[in-house]
Amino acid sequence: MEKTVAFAVFILSFILMSLSCSSDGVGSYYTFLGTLEAKKKQSTEAIASFSQAAASRSAENRLYARYGLATVYADMGESQAALTLFEGIIKELSKEGSEPKGPEKELLYRSWYNRGLCFYALEDFNSATEAFRSALLVDGSRWNAKRNLELSLLAETKKRGSAASAGAVSTVKQNVPNPVLFDYIRQKEVDRWKSQQGKSSEESSIDY
Repeated sequence: MEKTVAFAVFILSFILMSLSCSSDGVGSYYTFLGTLEAKKKQSTEAIASFSQAAASRSAENRLYARYGLATVYADMGESQAALTLFEGIIKELSKEGSEPKGPEKELLYRSWYNRGLCFYALEDFNSATEAFRSALLVDGSRWNAKRNLELSLLAETKKRGSAASAGAVSTVKQNVPNPVLFDYIRQKEVDRWKSQQGKSSEESSIDY
């Protein structure tokens, strides 16, 4: 699975831009700090920093802070928590109905892409497929999304094949006669045959 967790450059470019045009330097600072901590795998510290940034006055800062939180949760294996955050980001970026551009378009792509990774980790390959397709609708040039889409489709096909094989094996087992019952029936047949043989001998013997 082609997994991209390194998002520091993307976040950093946003921070540098926002520091120059936003009065909310505190939110930008905590987003920057959380990014560095996440890159060092300091998950607890990164969560604390991104949570501080998520309380920012700037809606834009809050959005990127939530993205940072989601990626940390995903990296920790907390896929469900990450999925919830990514879903909220996607809804917020899509609520206006207009196509995002620039950094927001990149954020939308990455949110869809990372949702695909989370679904794949949960072995929900159908949902992973849909997420990667949505990512490609945002930016169809991304080879990693194309590759992961193919892998998700392949994994779903294998999963269905395994389920079908398991069902066939189960059916075969149910149709095999119970060996204990089979032995009992066979013994009854032997006893019945012996009984008939005994009667035949008695009937054919000469009565002196």
